[in-house]
Amino acid sequence: MPAGRMTSKWFWYSILCVVCGGGWTILAKLGSNRVSAEASQFLFAGGMLPVALVLLSGRRFKMEKNDKGIFYSIANGVLPAIGSWVLFAAYRTGGNAAAITVVTAMYLLFSVALAVLVLRERLTKLHAIGLAFAAAAFVIFSF
Repeated sequence: MPAGRMTSKWFWYSILCVVCGGGWTILAKLGSNRVSAEASQFLFAGGMLPVALVLLSGRRFKMEKNDKGIFYSIANGVLPAIGSWVLFAAYRTGGNAAAITVVTAMYLLFSVALAVLVLRERLTKLHAIGLAFAAAAFVIFSF
């Protein structure tokens, strides 16, 4: 790994995201075994509130003024809320948490496709190879 990457903020934010995501997945499975998907989603949103309040207080409760940014941010909350709700429902079916997690994590392939189509981002050959391996993992795990 190039030395510059280890000192980049985005890298450490990404690592923290992975750690939190792993914990979230396990807690989602444990919780959905005990309460409905709807209750899980409601309680999940309740868990976000303290974090949101801390972040907002750090900005001295000043809200953003950009209408497009506000729209995108709200939509950014709606889509994962629906996604997590159906993830809780998938876990509640009694299916294998590892398989469900891998299959639903394929949303990242969809995100990459949208980044290329909508944001006009470019992929290298190495990126394409990585995506092919991710797709193969999806197929293997789905068995």
